[in-house]
Amino acid sequence: HQPQMVVTLPGTQQQQQTVYYEIPTQIPSVVTLPVDAATAQDCGISALQPVADVQQESSMPKKEGIVYQVVPNEQQQTQQQQQQQQQRRGNGDNSPASDYFSNGATSSSATGSTSPPPLLSEDQKLDLFQRSSDTLDFPIILEALRTQCVTTPGKEMVNEAADQSQEKQLNRSRKKGNAGNDSKAIQRKGQKQLEVEYLIAENAEELRQRYQAVSEMQRLLDSDGTTNTNLRDAYYKNRRGIQVTIGKGNPPPIEGMSFDLESILRICSDEGEVLEGPEILEISMMMNAMEDIELWGRALEHIVDEVGAKEEENSSSNMFVEIPRVVHGIDLNTTLQNLLEDAFDTQGKLSGKTFPILGQLRAQVRTMKADILQTLDSIVQLPSIKSKLALESGGPLVSEVASNNGGTGGRLVLPINPKYASQLGIVHDSSRSGKTVYVEPSEIVGPTNELRQIEHELEAEEARVWRSLTEQVWNNQYDLRKSVQAVAQLDLIVARCKLGQRLRGVIPIVKDEGVISLRDAKHPALLLRKFEKVVGSDISLGANGNQGLVLTGPNAGGKTVILKLLGLLALMSRSGIPIPAAYGDLNGEYQPRVDFFNPVLADIGDIQSVDSDLSTFSGHMLVCREVLALAQTGNALVLMDELGSGTDPNQGVAIAQALLEALMNTGCRVAITTHYMQLKQLASSDDRFSVAGMQFVGNRPTYKLLP
Repeated sequence: HQPQMVVTLPGTQQQQQTVYYEIPTQIPSVVTLPVDAATAQDCGISALQPVADVQQESSMPKKEGIVYQVVPNEQQQTQQQQQQQQQRRGNGDNSPASDYFSNGATSSSATGSTSPPPLLSEDQKLDLFQRSSDTLDFPIILEALRTQCVTTPGKEMVNEAADQSQEKQLNRSRKKGNAGNDSKAIQRKGQKQLEVEYLIAENAEELRQRYQAVSEMQRLLDSDGTTNTNLRDAYYKNRRGIQVTIGKGNPPPIEGMSFDLESILRICSDEGEVLEGPEILEISMMMNAMEDIELWGRALEHIVDEVGAKEEENSSSNMFVEIPRVVHGIDLNTTLQNLLEDAFDTQGKLSGKTFPILGQLRAQVRTMKADILQTLDSIVQLPSIKSKLALESGGPLVSEVASNNGGTGGRLVLPINPKYASQLGIVHDSSRSGKTVYVEPSEIVGPTNELRQIEHELEAEEARVWRSLTEQVWNNQYDLRKSVQAVAQLDLIVARCKLGQRLRGVIPIVKDEGVISLRDAKHPALLLRKFEKVVGSDISLGANGNQGLVLTGPNAGGKTVILKLLGLLALMSRSGIPIPAAYGDLNGEYQPRVDFFNPVLADIGDIQSVDSDLSTFSGHMLVCREVLALAQTGNALVLMDELGSGTDPNQGVAIAQALLEALMNTGCRVAITTHYMQLKQLASSDDRFSVAGMQFVGNRPTYKLLP
């Protein structure tokens, strides 16, 4: 409805509530509104205390019952409140639990009375995405993945995934398939937009492709025959014609290069400078390395899986599909590649052969320098000059000093006795003792000036070449970025594979049905810490129509660890990282499976805050509100530790049950830990739930989950 005022229903301080009524007539600032007992009961208000009588100023008929105060509210304020409610509710969930947790009503007061503040204020915000990622220890896994990367863009993609804030995820959604770079270069009018790739998959199909790529990389990195892969001495020839073996533990040819293209392009876009030798040479080496990666990828396309071909009764079956698809993202401009490669000589300087004007100017400089030196040799051989030389200091006969008139470039001088200096040429410097002055003979002043002019022309021509090469790189930035992004994806495939080997992980089946089915699943953070005996558990969620999992057992038994394990494995799966669990059975009765979940929301731990006026209970209510607003998709995974805690047990059970039922209605998957017997009974009587407990042997926890 469209309420035009706020009706305050006063009672005890805990029971005072605010509800909306639509009253079409104009009324004064304070009136009496008769509400009978039945209406009050429908509003869910009990044990109300009547307020003091006020003068009747409305034409409404007076009824027996409790008298309430009515406070008018501006239409614009009411509409803003409704909009805020709809934003919190996400896709418009109007369930009673959603209304309660979203704090839809705002307390108001009549003249002369004060209403208590609402349970949760409008400015109390919580970024549940980032909180969930942090509490599930996902940053630990990302850091382990980053250390396996060898390229800068690969590491940056992992760093970018560490920011799981709600704002960042919205930005990713907007950028996906639209614009893949925030630099000024990519924002220019008419510039093609690069489709950005992220570490975390956006859907189940994308995730299956990434796991397929990891599976293929496992075959290539298999050096001991674990995967039973026979590449039959496959090889490729790199750009230099050298034959390189494929597989048998050999990684793709990406090592030894950082591929840090963005830092080079920022020199142009942000600093407005021209690229010079080191930067241009780095890009040239990148392009040459990417050509080798292309040759490697093409060779993979021709490797046939003979076993798979026999099973499928086909004449051929490609062993590698996804990795070549990633490599196809490399799109090199061979003209630019050849230009940059030919731009340098064997000494790493701009090639005079590729740029003839530079070659001509350099030849002139060499000739003029040789002539000047020859003239100096002739001068010092003259008897009239030998007698005027100051050789007491023992320094070199010919040296180069800066010009005394502020000009650029050095001047060649001879050490002369001061009393003869004015007779021979231009004095440029003197020794500390004053017994020697350094004179440029008059015979070489003119030729030296001509030499400096040619050198200036040479510097200008080199600057023009650098500027031209920079423009060529700038004009090809889209293809360069696209190619480097493909290299980063390839780097991530190798990193996922190596991290999976470290965790002894398996590649799970991925569907979009909200199922997790794993045997001997172990917490990856514990495995990374190299504990000798990490206890594994069999985990099942979402199978056979079960939407919820209720974990029970005494404290310190490991319930929270299992809860965090569920969420962490879901996030690892979305990232394409192998899962630390048992391999599937040969007979197919069990296959490891972690479906695509988005989002993964967790309320684990206490977020009470004195600064934000949040108690333990109100903190949990804040999380509940956000969970209801965000878990509107059928593939959400919600994890809540000690649901309903922090308040009176009876109220806690009621709140927990209301929240669970509201979440069940969204179709998402839920796992909770609880000590409440009522919730255990609910799970036992509702087919949508399954109950599991932590094992204890001899009153000691084994940290193993039992169904």
